[in-house]
Amino acid sequence: KLLINMSSDKVLLPPCVEPIRYELKLSPDLEKFAYEGEEKVEIEIKQATKVVVMHAKELSFWSAKCKHSGGVAEAVEIQVNLKETTVSFVFSEELKVGPAVLDIVFGGLLNNQMAGFYRSGYDDIHGNRKIMASTQFESLDARRAFPCWDEPARKAVFSVTLVVPSALTAFSNMPELSCNSLPGGKLKELKFMDSPKMSSYLVAFCVGEFDFVQDMTEHGVLVRVYTSPGKGIHGDFALKCACRSLDIYDDFFGVPYPLPKLDMVAIPEFAMGAMENWGLVTYREVDVLIDPVKASSQQRQRVCTVVTHELAHQWFGNLVTMDWWDDLWLNEGFASWTENMAADALFPDWKMWEQYSVDHAAAALRLDSLRSSHPIQVPIKHAEEVEEVFDAISYCKGSYVVRMAHAVLGRENFQKGLMAYMKKHQYGNTVTGDLWAAWEESSGMPIGEMMKSWTEQMGYPVLKVTGSSFSGGKATIELEQKWFLSDGSEVKAEEAKLWCVPILTCTSAGVGDEINMMREDKMKIVVDMGGNEAGFVKLNAEQQVPMRVCYDEEMMKSLAVG
Repeated sequence: KLLINMSSDKVLLPPCVEPIRYELKLSPDLEKFAYEGEEKVEIEIKQATKVVVMHAKELSFWSAKCKHSGGVAEAVEIQVNLKETTVSFVFSEELKVGPAVLDIVFGGLLNNQMAGFYRSGYDDIHGNRKIMASTQFESLDARRAFPCWDEPARKAVFSVTLVVPSALTAFSNMPELSCNSLPGGKLKELKFMDSPKMSSYLVAFCVGEFDFVQDMTEHGVLVRVYTSPGKGIHGDFALKCACRSLDIYDDFFGVPYPLPKLDMVAIPEFAMGAMENWGLVTYREVDVLIDPVKASSQQRQRVCTVVTHELAHQWFGNLVTMDWWDDLWLNEGFASWTENMAADALFPDWKMWEQYSVDHAAAALRLDSLRSSHPIQVPIKHAEEVEEVFDAISYCKGSYVVRMAHAVLGRENFQKGLMAYMKKHQYGNTVTGDLWAAWEESSGMPIGEMMKSWTEQMGYPVLKVTGSSFSGGKATIELEQKWFLSDGSEVKAEEAKLWCVPILTCTSAGVGDEINMMREDKMKIVVDMGGNEAGFVKLNAEQQVPMRVCYDEEMMKSLAVG
């Protein structure tokens, strides 16, 4: 069996060969909707083998050979497994342990499926039909463009070369290293600088006719927004958001943006809202381009939050990447929290966190109150299963529990732990527990215990006030937590769940400093009323925790009075 089941119960490619550096050369034909490819992969052979297995989908292979310490071995057989989307190169002799170079010649189609290396059609300013080619690789479609180890933990350096018509523009994750006209003058060869060590799903390239607007961040990063011809001015707002966001994130994460440039490209036909390819972020046109005169406030907010979301991924997801797809929620949940943090810093008059409570938070509570919900953190055996967890639980509830962690830790400890996490794991892979450990070290709090109760089980609690009394400037409140179900169905004893609930309170004197941690099904807390016995006590101050609260009659009366 070429695919192996590791002890972690994940189906992965065999570990006997590891990629180090890809040298990829593609020659796309935008008239025939096809391309030819040449690939040299520097690999490390960990265990002697006659078979090298890589991911590949909808590709044709002409030849393969491997130069290793024992000589040059030709592939005597190329086996394509359509079900597992792999290709196996069977060599004439055993490849010896040590460094080697794999040389593959292959071809593919510029499909119209908005996945892999695909084509988009649009009408130019003169009404003529035009084609551009671009990529969408997350989660499992780098293998549609070129053979690779298409797993997030198999990071490598990528060197991309594109051979394109002389009249067209092409770009990739990194800046151009060279541009040479080929004999005949109809084609040019663009070679791009080596990328940092990164996952295959973050590789990107675009070919077509483009206009652009550009600016420089205060920290010296060149940012461009590319559009189809005639739409350049519509990228100005996104450009301003991007430049300011990069500077905010440089300071917030404590690690400067590691690439020399950032390109953002509006793609006419695009399946997602956007994709955070490192240094080359691709967008659906409506999520990056707006009319500077006619755009509504809602359109501006949408473009701003999509941009701030994708740029947060340049650190959280790209610089530090999940080890496997079951931790994808942390990438998306964290970026969904950060998009609001950055947008709030850019445009405080939008009051993003007030909107969050009735938008992201409400969506999370609505979906997660169903018996058909699922935990944030879902075990994934086959990588294909990841498509099932790209939903509002990953994005909305994921961001909600990150917001809860921020409220419990406080901004200083939250940021300190995050900076340590980024510096320790940059260019590497992590699991969810690595972030909890960084926050525990920065704060001395049992963050892991709290967060696991929210990420590893579905649903959330309703906190019921079973009794309350007010005297001596203090409120004594008796609480009980139960699993909240919107259909009102009974929770059987064997279905009972417990959460580690941080109790944040607010009184007429303001938000309280003390946080009570509720670990059992029942608890009694005492809240300082600030000397105002006639005041109120609100539980879950600022809606920082994904839960609902059911007050008793006396507390409801005091809240009504305010």
